[in-house]
Amino acid sequence: MEESPFYVDWFTDYPDVVVKVGKVTFGEKSRNNMTDCNLRRKQVGNISRAACALLNSGGGVIKAEVDNKDYNYVKHGIGQDIEKALTELTPSKMSQKYFDFEYMWENNCVLIFVKSWSSNGSSLPRICSLRTGLYQRCLTRKDSMSPTEAAQFLKEKEVSARRKRDEMGPRAKKALLSDVQQEQNMYTSAERFYKRDFLCFGEKLNFTESTHIEFKKFATKNILKYIKEILPNYISAFANTQGGFLFIGVDDNGTVVGCTKDKVNINELKEAIEHVKGKLPISHFCSSLRGVNLECKMLDMYDKDQNLYGYVCAVKIQPFCCIVFSETPDSWAVKDNEIMRMAANEWTGLMMATDPEISNLCEAFRTELSVSCAPPLTKTVFSNKGLSCLLDLQESLFPANGNGITYNPDNLSKELFSEYPGLEDLMNEQMQELQYSQGLLIFARSWAVAVGLPENQHVVCDALLIASGKYPTLYTVTEDCSVLGYGYSQRIAHTLKQKLVNNGGYTQKVCVIPHLLQLGTNRERNNDSRVQVRYPLSYVLSSNDMPDLLHSLVIILLSFRSFLSDRLGREFFNLLTIKQYEILTKNLHKFKKLFIYGLPGTGKTIVALNIIERIKNVFHCKSDEILYICENQPLKIIVDRNICQSVTRAGFLNGNYNPSVKHIVIDEAQNFRSEDGDWYNKAQRITQGHGHCEPGVLWIFLDYLQTSHPFPCGLPYPSEHYPQEWLTVGVRNATQIYTTMLQEMQNIVECPQIDIPFERLRMLLNEAKCGHPLPGICRIEENLDKDEIVTYVVDTCRQYFRSGYSGKDIAILCNTTREMDMYSHILQPKMREMMRHFRLGAYFTTAVNVLGQDIVLDSIRRFSGLERNIVFGINPVPTQEEISDNLKLCVASRANLHLHLLYER
Repeated sequence: MEESPFYVDWFTDYPDVVVKVGKVTFGEKSRNNMTDCNLRRKQVGNISRAACALLNSGGGVIKAEVDNKDYNYVKHGIGQDIEKALTELTPSKMSQKYFDFEYMWENNCVLIFVKSWSSNGSSLPRICSLRTGLYQRCLTRKDSMSPTEAAQFLKEKEVSARRKRDEMGPRAKKALLSDVQQEQNMYTSAERFYKRDFLCFGEKLNFTESTHIEFKKFATKNILKYIKEILPNYISAFANTQGGFLFIGVDDNGTVVGCTKDKVNINELKEAIEHVKGKLPISHFCSSLRGVNLECKMLDMYDKDQNLYGYVCAVKIQPFCCIVFSETPDSWAVKDNEIMRMAANEWTGLMMATDPEISNLCEAFRTELSVSCAPPLTKTVFSNKGLSCLLDLQESLFPANGNGITYNPDNLSKELFSEYPGLEDLMNEQMQELQYSQGLLIFARSWAVAVGLPENQHVVCDALLIASGKYPTLYTVTEDCSVLGYGYSQRIAHTLKQKLVNNGGYTQKVCVIPHLLQLGTNRERNNDSRVQVRYPLSYVLSSNDMPDLLHSLVIILLSFRSFLSDRLGREFFNLLTIKQYEILTKNLHKFKKLFIYGLPGTGKTIVALNIIERIKNVFHCKSDEILYICENQPLKIIVDRNICQSVTRAGFLNGNYNPSVKHIVIDEAQNFRSEDGDWYNKAQRITQGHGHCEPGVLWIFLDYLQTSHPFPCGLPYPSEHYPQEWLTVGVRNATQIYTTMLQEMQNIVECPQIDIPFERLRMLLNEAKCGHPLPGICRIEENLDKDEIVTYVVDTCRQYFRSGYSGKDIAILCNTTREMDMYSHILQPKMREMMRHFRLGAYFTTAVNVLGQDIVLDSIRRFSGLERNIVFGINPVPTQEEISDNLKLCVASRANLHLHLLYER
C-alpha cells in the first residue's frame, strides 16, 4: 500500500473523518498568480486524492489551511482548477451534490464537506478513481480507460471469463477472425515479421499500425528509462484488447530504423522488460492464476554491407484472461484512520461488487439493500420473504408519523425518566425549539453498544434525535461532564454516521452532531463548555430524507452476518425479527441471567451469537472472557473460529475456566446430559464472580421439543427458569416443513414420553406461528429398502442440480453414525456417476464442514443447530422409542426449503 502525503486529523472536534491537506492557496486570482506550477498541481492533487478517499469511505471533511493573505471566501471563491478537479471526480460531474465549502475565519481554513459516493443503480462506476491504470487499444491508439469505461470493460471481461475461463490465446484468434480481412492480414504479416531472424536497416514493412500493432522509435536519450515509461501502458492496452505486437525501432511510416548496437545493451534491455512485466498489477476474477504472457525478441538489424548495425526490440503480448493494469489504480480510501491507495485486487472487487447470486433462494429472500445503488463499502442486506420487511420493521420500531417529537421507545424512555429524576425535564428543554418539527428522539441506555463500541459506566443514557429541519443529533447524558468528556459522545456520533452510510446504505448528505448534557443542579454551568461544530445547511434533514435515514438506522441495528455468506463466498446480511432485537437489547446489567425458550427454527443460535458481541461491549470483555457452550462439535468449531472461546459440554466439564471466563452463553441446553457431571452448577459458579468481581452473564438457550435423548439434562426445574423469554415465530423453514414440525410439536406436548415441562411448552405452542408464506417441499416416503432409498436420493439430487442447486445446499442425515457409514458406502458410487454429468465431484463431508461446498452426510444429532436448504432424513427412527417424535422434529427443523423423510421397511 502507498502512503499518502496527507493524513487523518485525530484531534478534530468534528464527529467525522477529517483529512488535513496542509496549506493551500485559494481564490482564482491568487492561484493564477502562483509562480510555482508544481506546487499548484500538488495542492490540487492532494485535495483530489483526499476527496477520492472520502468519497470511497462514507464521506467526511477536508481541512485546508489558507496560505494566501487577505483571503475572502465570498469575494475570491475557491479557484477554478480546484473546482474543476473536484467536479471531474463526481458521477455525472454533479459536484454540488457531493461537495460543500465553508470558510472558518477563526482558524483561517477552508473546510470541504464530502458526501459518500453513490452510483444510484446507474451504469456509473461503484467507486471514485482519479485514474484507473487500465488501457485498451482503439484503432491505432492506446487509450486510458475512464472509470465509466473501466466499469463496462470489467463487466464484459467477467462475462467472457465466465464463459470460457481457461482459454486465452485461442479466444484472441477467434476475435481476429471476426475483424475485417485486412486486419487479419496485417496481424499475420506482423507475426511473420516477429519470427524473422534478421532485418535490414531502412527496409519498408508491408503492414501498418493497427489495433494489434504499434510502432515506436527508440528514444535518443536513456533508452532503458524510455522503455520502462512506455511499456506498462502498451502491455496493459494489448493484453486487455486481444493481444498484439509492439515493435520498438520502427518509425510511424513502417520503416526499420532500429537502434545502433553501441547505444543499447541487449541484456540490460531484456532485464528491464522483464522487470516491467513483473511489476504490472493484475487482477483475476476467474479460476486462473496465470500472469501476463509476454515474449521479447531482439531482432538483429544489418546495414547494406551486411554488417550488424543495431537492433529492433519486438514484444509480443498475449491477450489476458482478466485485466492488466499499467500501474496501481489512482483510487484511495480511509482505512484504520489512514489514507491509503487501493491495491489492484481491492479496487477491482469494489468496482465489480454485485449482490450475491442466490437464484436458488430467490423465493426465500427479499433484497432490502442492494449494492448497485448504495455507497461503495455497503454489503447486500436480505430479509426473509413473508417476515416483516424493512418498511414494516421501521414503522414498528421508529414510527415517525405524528406531530412534534416522539420519545422512542416509549417504555424505555419512561423507565429512564423514573430512574433519573430531572432527566425528563432536561430532554424536554432540549426539544422546546422543535415543537413544530416532526421526528423522533430515540433513547438507548448506550448508543455506543448499539453501534459496536464499548459502553461507558458514567453515561446515564444516549438519545438520538432524527427530526425534519434539524441536524441529526446525539445527546449523551452524564452526571458529570468532566469525567466523561466530549470525545466519548463524538466517537459514537462519528461511528453512527459512518455506519448509516457504509452499513445502512444511506446516500444523502448526513452528519450526527454530538451534544453532551449533564444531569443535575450544575448542568447549566457545565453545558456551556460543550463543543459546537458547524455543518452546511444542506446537511439538515428534510422530511423527505427521514424515511430513508430511518431505514438505514434499522439496518445497522437489526442486521447480522448471514451464515450463508461463507457458503456463497460473498458477505451479506439478514435482518433480525423485532422479538430477537428486543431480547438482544435487554439491559445486561439487569438481566445477567436469562433463560430463552425457543421453538425450532426461531433463530436461537442467531440471538446467542449476537448477544456475545454485546456482552463484549457492555462489560469491556476480551473474546477469551466469554465462553460459548454447546453439545455440537461442528457448531463449536464455527463459533470458536469467529467470535469467542467455544467448547462442548464434555469439554467444559473437563476444563478449568477460572479465572479467565466471566460470561457464559449456553446453546441447545436441552440436549446436555448430567451423568458426566453437574455442568449447570459449574457454569453458575464461574459467572457468580471471582473475589470482588461482579457476577457475569449466564444466558441459556433451550428447546425441550428437540431433546435428542431420554436422560436428565442437568437443568434446574422449569419453575426455576426465571427470568425467561420466548421465541415463537418460525423464521427458517418453508411453510410445508413448518406444518410438519408443528404437528410433531403438538404430538410431543400432548403425549409426552420424556420428562419435559409440557404445560409451559403448550403455552409456547399457543403463540407459535410461521413468520412467512415461503413455499417448499416436505415429502415422506415409507416402506423402502436401502437400495430404493439410495435411488430416491440420487434421482432427487439430480433434479435439484438441474434446477441450479449444488452440493453445498444438501445434507443427508442418518439416525446414527453407523447408518451414516453404511449409506455412505452405497451412495458414493451412484452419486459419483450421476454428478459427473454436471461436472461436479461426488464429495461427501461431515457436519464439521457445513459451511463448505460439499454434500453433508452425517448423523441427525451432529447436525443439531445447523441448517441447509435441502435435507434428506434417512430412517429417523431412534433406538429409544420415547424420543421418536423429537428426533423427527430435529431433522425436519434442519431443512430451510426442501425436506425428504425416507423410512426403511
